[in-house]
Amino acid sequence: MEHIRTICYNECVMFRYVHPHRSRKPRSVFWYVFVVCFLVGCTAVPATDEAGLGGGFSPEAVTESFFEDLQRALQDPNLRQEETRSFWAERLAGYFAPLERDEQRVALRRALASFANGLRQLADDETAIFELRGLQPVEKVADDGERALVRLPSASISMTLVRTTERGSFVFYEQTIELSQVIGRSDGTVPLVRIDGRWYLTEG
Repeated sequence: MEHIRTICYNECVMFRYVHPHRSRKPRSVFWYVFVVCFLVGCTAVPATDEAGLGGGFSPEAVTESFFEDLQRALQDPNLRQEETRSFWAERLAGYFAPLERDEQRVALRRALASFANGLRQLADDETAIFELRGLQPVEKVADDGERALVRLPSASISMTLVRTTERGSFVFYEQTIELSQVIGRSDGTVPLVRIDGRWYLTEG
């Protein structure tokens, strides 16, 4: 499983998402939280000067924007297309420190490709719905001017599997877990670093 460094997933927790118990022949749904994750519709994010620079002017804004874009990426209906995955990998990598960006871009591309491949394993009458909830407020728990730690105390990741039959649609699998459970740091925080006046996600 490809790991996005700052967000190191708890593999035991994620395994339950990847292999839910099914009433018919099991199919593996590759559940990544870029968040998982990430996570609605094919929303094109406008190119702005700030987006081009990457990072942001506060640790809280960078963290919130990253997870919002991650959600958009994972719920993009065109994610099976390589061009779409490249767009999101490039955008998400831009939230990381410049020296880490190339490595993160590669990791993100691979993770998104694996995620898209997992969705192909759904039956024709099945749909997966992913959501990141409670992204606000973002709490800053440490900041020395150069490095910071933030936490999303209310954030959670949900996956819902829906099956549509001649009788209508119904949910046959649903699970929600707190974001802190799938972030690798034991305290559930996200590390950031300040470079040339802008804040970026970092491996820590």
